[in-house]
Amino acid sequence: MISAEQRGGRRSLAMRLAREKIAMRMVRLLCLVGLAFSICVTPLLASPQEAAVVNPTPQDLQQGKTTFESTCSACHGLDGSGGMGPNIQGIPFSLGMQATTSVIKNGMSGGMPAFGAQLNAAQIQHVVQYLLTLHKQDTFKITGDPVKGKDVYESSGCASCHMIDGQGGDSAPDLSNVGALRDGGYLRTTILYPGSDLPQQHLFLETGGKLDYLFVHLVTKDGRALDGTRVVEDSFRIVIEDAKGSFHSFNKTDLRELKEEPGKSLMPSYKGKLSDAQVNDLVAYLASLKEAQ
Repeated sequence: MISAEQRGGRRSLAMRLAREKIAMRMVRLLCLVGLAFSICVTPLLASPQEAAVVNPTPQDLQQGKTTFESTCSACHGLDGSGGMGPNIQGIPFSLGMQATTSVIKNGMSGGMPAFGAQLNAAQIQHVVQYLLTLHKQDTFKITGDPVKGKDVYESSGCASCHMIDGQGGDSAPDLSNVGALRDGGYLRTTILYPGSDLPQQHLFLETGGKLDYLFVHLVTKDGRALDGTRVVEDSFRIVIEDAKGSFHSFNKTDLRELKEEPGKSLMPSYKGKLSDAQVNDLVAYLASLKEAQ
């Protein structure tokens, strides 16, 4: 049997080796960056569409606000802080502009309807721009009992994927210090709507600022289909981890389909599975997890 600690070490080693290979490729390509920049930057700056994305006018933001309030606020609240749906304040910063646009247009499983037939491209863009102005604030008051929350954590099978102080699975984030890293509102949103607000990877040079734990569906050229979360990716290869914690590495030239699916997650939603009191208790327990500094 491989211990959880050994599996955690294996994941870390796999990620480190993959990232080292990517970093080396990036270094070899740096000499081309200056040329590519000089060729591409002028047309990008001159593009009216790109300028609108980066520099929305007050009229654009007002139109986005009006559309958001009439179309989105019933589920996400007038300030985007959540209600029937999750908190989406500033969500383009974490999910990405393109992915946010796609979710609004096409919807996603779990209750988010598609608005592509109701809103035109300009209206969707204005909503995305408006969402960037809504700064996330943690207004969630932790009222639960952390002792009861620990019981909820254990009875809900969270430890089969997550690790706390070296105990548990290693196919999902280590939660030993989650209380110091994530606020109560974020924890609640993740429990009820996993995959809706993913963290950003820190190694920008290696990953291009991609999202951690992004759900990926791929199909190889010989027809093999696989779902998992992205561990590391560059222009040539991708490594994903499946629900069982196994790693799979692919050359992109061997893939027939590679689809990122923001909003989906290998983690199940506990909305409707746990009572409000249980969710509050679980949040209180997770918020109490802070490693000694």
